[in-house]
Amino acid sequence: MYIKSFVLISSLFFGGFAYAQNVGDALRYSNIDPSGTARFLGAGGAMGPLGADLSVVGTNPAGIALYRKSEFTVTPGVFFNNTTARVSATGEAFDENRTVFNFHSIGVVMTSQPYSGKWTTSNFSITLNNIGNFNRQFTYRSNTTGSIAQRWQELANDPSIGFNSFEVGLASDAGLIYDIDDNPDDYEIDYEGYEDQVLDKTQTVTTRGASTELSFAFAANYDERLMIGLSIGVPIIYYEYESLYTESDEKNDQGGRVPYFESLEYDDQYTTTGGGINAKLGLIYRVNQAFRISGAIHTPTGLNMEDEYETTLINNYFEDADESGEFIGGDASSTGLFEYSLKTPWRFFGGVGFLLGKNGFVSGEVELADYNNNKFSYDGFDQEEQVVNGEINSRLKSVMNIRLGGEFVMNQFRFRSGAGIFPSAFVGDDTRTYSFSAGAGIRQPGYFVDLGYRLTSNEELFFPYDTQAADLQEIATDFSLHRLLLTFGLKF
Repeated sequence: MYIKSFVLISSLFFGGFAYAQNVGDALRYSNIDPSGTARFLGAGGAMGPLGADLSVVGTNPAGIALYRKSEFTVTPGVFFNNTTARVSATGEAFDENRTVFNFHSIGVVMTSQPYSGKWTTSNFSITLNNIGNFNRQFTYRSNTTGSIAQRWQELANDPSIGFNSFEVGLASDAGLIYDIDDNPDDYEIDYEGYEDQVLDKTQTVTTRGASTELSFAFAANYDERLMIGLSIGVPIIYYEYESLYTESDEKNDQGGRVPYFESLEYDDQYTTTGGGINAKLGLIYRVNQAFRISGAIHTPTGLNMEDEYETTLINNYFEDADESGEFIGGDASSTGLFEYSLKTPWRFFGGVGFLLGKNGFVSGEVELADYNNNKFSYDGFDQEEQVVNGEINSRLKSVMNIRLGGEFVMNQFRFRSGAGIFPSAFVGDDTRTYSFSAGAGIRQPGYFVDLGYRLTSNEELFFPYDTQAADLQEIATDFSLHRLLLTFGLKF
């Protein structure tokens, strides 16, 4: 999947509590990437109309009704991440690589046959599928004018923010900004020369974690024509974020470029954990032996979330402007916990599938989600809640994702490929994104083995901090995720 988006990554805090959620958080936790088994991944995730794969619980649970035998599957996976961060001002690029192993999916479906009427199957499944991957890392180094201290000075001198800002409190406690004559609206940076001098800047951003969903599904087959399925999903979220940002002043025989200043280090870490519940209702109608149509509705997911954070600011400076005096410094840190909730939007699925006799299938599925219907809820912070939800409503939009896939059968062997089209969820961004996948497998009466591969590529613009006093730093990041899954399955 090729994604182009624009992300402002700077600490945005509201008065009254330290951390506030933003548009990026809402999109991260509401966007799903169903890809449980290797077969499902290799066929482009477009198996909702065809069913008979445990991954369809995440898109159209009616597909569980098409099982004739009970089945158990386990899918380990490996993720190869590569991120290139390019400083727009200089064109210099920095590469980072990471490899992550995990159990991508595990599940079982139990089949049964009713004793009377036209209900031919009645099946139940339990699955645990990965629906989101948060693992990535990038680093950049630049030499540009200005400082993050100018952002904190602007926040301190803004009457609507002032010391209510979490960042301003740290900057003041570390001695980086100070008030003139105890005037709360006239803060200055503790050093002179920030505005015109070049500083050496480095930042490493690391994220870890995933979202997984535990699902319980029941599906039935009526007269070999209509398949109906219902699932209850319990998403589980774990997300770690760490940003280490530094500024330093290179020294020479004449001293540094900025009087008094040596370096600063801003370490921002937080962990988000959460869980929730949703429901999915799906239908598949078999028009004839070869042609099927499908539809599904996903209710909003109600998530209860908790952020645990720790932030440290270290400010190193000299006693005298010519740096002949004692080397001293200041530091400040803060920890905290914040609980909140998020309601994600409704989702609607529709699809068609064609069986090519005993030679395989082709299928297509569309997904509609209106991301501006994400809603945060803060207990006791009504104004902040209104601000962030207003930002979500104005910056996000509805999208229609398209997934296509197919499978070719050659005796006991299976060969698969898939593709997808994914519009940007940001207002004003009309770019379309694409995905490509492939896979193969072998089927035997009592077992099967499948291999699936997908490449995901993202382009984002990263802004370390926002200030009116200096040119906005722009870091372009190119992110590639190679996902390789191996599924082992038993039929019984």
